[in-house]
Formats: sequence, C-alpha cells, structure tokens
Amino acid sequence: PGYFPMILGGLITLLGSLLLLRGLLVHGESIGRPAMRPLLFVLASVALFASVVEELGIVAAVVGVVVISSLARGRPHWGEIVVVSVVMVALAVGLFTTGLGLPFKLWPE
Repeated sequence: PGYFPMILGGLITLLGSLLLLRGLLVHGESIGRPAMRPLLFVLASVALFASVVEELGIVAAVVGVVVISSLARGRPHWGEIVVVSVVMVALAVGLFTTGLGLPFKLWPE
C-alpha cells in the first residue's frame, strides 16, 4: 500500500522538475509580479480550517474557509458565498462524515 503514494510522489516531483527546467531554458514574456492578496487569503483560510475544525466542527470550519478565501477576490459577493458555503458543507459532511465515517464533529459542543 505504501508504494503507490511513493511512486505518485516521485512522478509529480519528476514532472515539476521538468516544468522548472523548461521554464528556465525557454525565453518568453515575463509573467510579472505575483498577486499576494489571493495567496495570503487562501493560505489564511487553510490555516483557519486547520485551527478550528476540532473545536467548532466541520460546518463552521468549511464556512470559514469559503468566506475567508472569497475575500481574496476583493469585493465579496455574499449571494455566491452563501450558495458555495451550503454546497461545500453538504459535500464535506456527505463525503467525510457520512461516506468515509471520519469522526468530525458537525457543530461545537
């Protein structure tokens, strides 16, 4: 069972190395400065999930991820945030707690 992740990790490393080498050797148009706002908000949403999922439950953690990561775009669209939150909570609860039987709390106790 441990060989598949090891082989998959090796293939991904090889592919990444080939892409890096190609990027260094091929001359082309510069891509400019990276956008830091989306990167920081997405990383913050993942950190938030990891820090609150055990205390607040999977529902609040998933909603937090959706809200914080949606702020990466700038001006939030609250209608979209509500729809995406409902769909993501349903998928997370359905897949992880019901489907896989993982012991996530749904709500804070």
